[in-house]
Amino acid sequence: MLTALVLLFGVGAVGRGLLLDQQTVLHQPDLFWSFVVLGLGGSLLGWRFGMRHDPHVGRNALALFGVLLAWRLSYFPLMVISGWKASLVEWLTWHTFGVSIVYPTFLLVMFLQNLVIGAVASAAVAVPQSAQPSEGRLLWLRKLIHTPPRRLLWVVGAVALPVAFLTSFSWSEDYVPFADSPWSPSVQVPEIGEPSSNPYTEIFEQHGDELGLPSRVLALNAAVTYPLVPESPWGAAIKGTLEAETRANPLASSTQRIREHYLAYLAAHPRLHEDAK
Repeated sequence: MLTALVLLFGVGAVGRGLLLDQQTVLHQPDLFWSFVVLGLGGSLLGWRFGMRHDPHVGRNALALFGVLLAWRLSYFPLMVISGWKASLVEWLTWHTFGVSIVYPTFLLVMFLQNLVIGAVASAAVAVPQSAQPSEGRLLWLRKLIHTPPRRLLWVVGAVALPVAFLTSFSWSEDYVPFADSPWSPSVQVPEIGEPSSNPYTEIFEQHGDELGLPSRVLALNAAVTYPLVPESPWGAAIKGTLEAETRANPLASSTQRIREHYLAYLAAHPRLHEDAK
């Protein structure tokens, strides 16, 4: 049953992505609800997978709390990472077939990343109550999945969660249960900008003395990610639009950066419907 649900969500992510790609006009709630449903759905399925051999109510509750916390902390970072991976696939499809394919990759990656994070977070808590598999193919892998190295998983969490926390909670206005919401259709979408240079390195150069630790981590993550986005039609539009938004608002909270990414996604969407090369 669990495997069937994972496959259903995966197919649903690709199908939903194809529908978004085909829309000539994209609205922010289209993206918002896709991100929430597939991200949270992946996290909860990962929780069930990680706890499948441990029926203890207390540990299941603790793991669920940890998974929901990880989902909240990683919401914005995974949005950025998913968009970056979508830009890589778009670059490949553009140069191979002359078409831009974005949101099937974007949503599938978002779902799978949340699935893995949920499973890993739960496995760090779970104490399997059933015996390890003792025969069959890929026995070493099945044993590892059944009883993963919990101490190592705790170390991974101790490194990853603080970075995600600082990225998602850079200003006081970010300290809310959830920093995203559907927008009104009347929000004005900016013009597509053209990429020229990394605006996040400029933040360090021009506003370094004004940055606290969380803002530094947020800007550093963005500065590292920026040059990795290829300049295919959608990817270039994302980079250029984010450049303009960032330069207009160099000192911004994580919540404001989420808004800027949505604006870039909405502005870049017409590039998916330009004539193939």
